Amino acid sequence: MNLNGISIVIATKGRVKLLGELLESVQVARNNFDGPTEVLLIDDSNENDVKEIEKFCIKYDAKRIYYSPSVAEKRNVGARNAQYDIVMFLDSDCIATPNLLNEHYKLYDSEKVGGVAGYLEFVGEDTWFWKAVDKTPFTICFSFPKWMDTVPWTPTANCSMRKEVFEKINGFDRSFPDKPGGEDVDLGLRMVKAGYIFKCTADGLVYHSKKTWTPVKAMFKRLWHYGCANYYLADKHPDYVMGIMPRKTSLYLFGIFGILVASAIKMNPLLLVTIPIWLVLDVMLSSGFINKFASYKGTSFLKQCVVQLLILDNELGYVYTCAKKRKFKYINKDIVYFDGQMDGIQDTSSIMAWENMISFMVLVTMLLVF
Repeated sequence: MNLNGISIVIATKGRVKLLGELLESVQVARNNFDGPTEVLLIDDSNENDVKEIEKFCIKYDAKRIYYSPSVAEKRNVGARNAQYDIVMFLDSDCIATPNLLNEHYKLYDSEKVGGVAGYLEFVGEDTWFWKAVDKTPFTICFSFPKWMDTVPWTPTANCSMRKEVFEKINGFDRSFPDKPGGEDVDLGLRMVKAGYIFKCTADGLVYHSKKTWTPVKAMFKRLWHYGCANYYLADKHPDYVMGIMPRKTSLYLFGIFGILVASAIKMNPLLLVTIPIWLVLDVMLSSGFINKFASYKGTSFLKQCVVQLLILDNELGYVYTCAKKRKFKYINKDIVYFDGQMDGIQDTSSIMAWENMISFMVLVTMLLVF
């Protein structure tokens, strides 16, 4: 293994306290690593925060590079300025474990290994809302390295790549919109298509603060943007796209259209009241069905209602972007990265097919009563 060292790239903006904790933990990992290392902070913090960050740079032997656009482009800048063969990406709200660098480095035992995906564990207070978030599908990808040998992509909160491979596939795609993200998924898929693999390390562990994932408004906003990003991924990687059962949004649009028609025919505006009532009842039905019949164990009924709302929020972001781009063919399709994911989709789809049928019966009954 003829590699000359590791460059650690951290895209930052504010979060000074969390960044200081990360740099302290990274310094321990650097001390435990025999080869040369460097830390590059690609930052556009405000003036007061910059003063603190520059103190960190002196204390922890790091280099700050000013750059202000998207997080993806910050990482591109970091990789371009990296002087070593391995480029590691860490998020500023994470904590490195003492052997992190060694665990990543040792897996580059073949030229076929283009990158290494590290396990990420969320730590911090288990708030009521976090317990619901943790039951959604959106945290699963962080634990892939715990039970998989290779992955088609990995979040950039804890991953590394050969600089040569990163440059060969032109780094993160700058054409992706800043807010939705998805550039980490796209990077991995392009790397795999180029003939390389993402190896996994469960021992190359990073801890991620729950604090940045627990504000309710921010979480709904994050998942909406994730949904938007799924459109761009589907459009760029159609070979990963598969048809699925009609989405909840399709059911809702059809049902709302039916209510509007019935209201117009009967000239009864009170029928419009059934729209919010039916939507609430459907979320409750979905939660009950998932908790009762899904192969994985659910959570409490109220938490499952929040889970379903978060999933719906993500789906609405996807459907909205499909409609905005006039790519309606993608609405009832999904991106499938590996076989196990399809098993989960089919399991949920069969349950929701029955739930949707009962939901429509409830809607028809409500319209007849009104």
